[in-house]
Amino acid sequence: MTTLRDNPGGGQDGASDREPAAASPPPAQPRGARRAVAGLAGLIRRHRLFSLALVLAAVIRVLIMLGYRPAMLFRLDTFDYLWGAVHLSPNVVNPSGYSLFLRLLLPFHSLELVVAIQHLLGLVVAGMVYAVLRRYGLPEWGATLAAMPVLFDPSQLVIEHLIMADLLAMVLMVGAFAVLLTRTRPSLWRSATVGLLMGLATIVRPTVLPLVILIPGYLLLTRVGWRRAGAALVAGLVPVLGYMSWFAAVHGPFNMTNSNGLFLWSRTMSFANCQVIKPPASLQPLCPDAQPGPLARADPALRRQPMRYLWNHRVWAWHGVPRGFVPDAAAFTSANNARALRFAVIAIEAQPVAYANTIWSETLTPFLHTDNSLRFVDYTPSSVNLTPHELRYAIGSIEAYAGNSQGVTSNLGYHFGVRLVRPYVTVVNIYQHGFFLPGPLFGAIMLAGLAGILIPSRRSPAAILLWLSAVIIMVVPTAEHEYTYRYVLPAVPLACMALALAFRKPIGRPAADPQRAANADDTAGDTGAVAQVGDPGGR
Repeated sequence: MTTLRDNPGGGQDGASDREPAAASPPPAQPRGARRAVAGLAGLIRRHRLFSLALVLAAVIRVLIMLGYRPAMLFRLDTFDYLWGAVHLSPNVVNPSGYSLFLRLLLPFHSLELVVAIQHLLGLVVAGMVYAVLRRYGLPEWGATLAAMPVLFDPSQLVIEHLIMADLLAMVLMVGAFAVLLTRTRPSLWRSATVGLLMGLATIVRPTVLPLVILIPGYLLLTRVGWRRAGAALVAGLVPVLGYMSWFAAVHGPFNMTNSNGLFLWSRTMSFANCQVIKPPASLQPLCPDAQPGPLARADPALRRQPMRYLWNHRVWAWHGVPRGFVPDAAAFTSANNARALRFAVIAIEAQPVAYANTIWSETLTPFLHTDNSLRFVDYTPSSVNLTPHELRYAIGSIEAYAGNSQGVTSNLGYHFGVRLVRPYVTVVNIYQHGFFLPGPLFGAIMLAGLAGILIPSRRSPAAILLWLSAVIIMVVPTAEHEYTYRYVLPAVPLACMALALAFRKPIGRPAADPQRAANADDTAGDTGAVAQVGDPGGR
């Protein structure tokens, strides 16, 4: 048995000549890490309610990623984006901004990574909504409530899980508004950043283009100076003109796509009457009654959706064109696009009331009832609803991007292709039937926001900007092609912010000294009060 005497080097009574070594303390955290942890803890304490909502929203997104693998794949659009990320070239149907984003992630060869990043970006959008409203003095519960649709609406969760451009465009657009509205008087560089973000959103979803012009107008009306307005405009146009130059170098026309005329032509099929329009002989093959089979209906009320004309390979645009590996590229030539645009312009000029009625009736659709078109499926389609040619393209696109078929070859059915994993699918399905944004409630949000900005004592330039932007990004896609709820979703956070800002409790007045107000704005923190200043193409 070992005793103290047995210890080597022992002194009297076996005591060591040296003090026994104390237990080594755990390595101290770097000062920067400690500060970061303390800062995060303090941030959570100050925003407990939103932090709780954020955690719950993250849990739901994890369940979705476990249940729907590797991602949700939308008809042929998803495969166009994947193919474009590998074979980098401006797409003739939709701008390739999203393909450029996918290109950045190409080295990882993972669709799961793409949707994981998109789910994180969805949470970032909710955080930006919350931050802007808190910056304007809303209470924590009010700012959290405004962010709830982005956090929990299943339609929002679907577009985050889709390999589609919608979520990226939303992030860039809401990011531009967040950068703009967190200062009463944005600096020159901040104004340029706002414009750049909106310009980048445009090359992802071109229906955002009007906002590139609207934001400089807002800066002029709020009297922050023509230099800042000009910086926002120039920075917003740089990505757009740069992309158009790239498109021209590859395809010829100085445009973003070869599809805008064809999309608009398909829109006119909802109301066009060639007995009224009287198009020239060269455009008569584009009339509704000249289209094949059931598309040829004299009564506009009985006609099929515009997309049924646009993607029908028996209509005039596909006559005599060769079919390549990419199924829908051949018809989108500059000549077909120009021809379709001529017919569409003549049709709208001849029947402006019919065109306006069509847009009006479809714009009201998401407010009159709850649109359930964006929901997670809870069953695997019994048959593949793609032609053999389209199926080869779909599988080839996935394999080119991810290195293999990701196990979804048998799941590329109608609308969404995805591999289902239970029991997570069951949990998500139960969730989406209990938590969603009802259409009439969304309509009430829009109407209340409008009422708020019409009341002089409540009128806020920021609320007006957000509300008008929401209307624009809903109406433009419908006017260009047709109503689809995917095009409505980006308007939801803008509408919620507009309503919250219009009815917020006034918390301050502009400083008497404009220079002092500007300086205060540049140094205010997150909790400071701001003085009141006044695609189409789904297949």
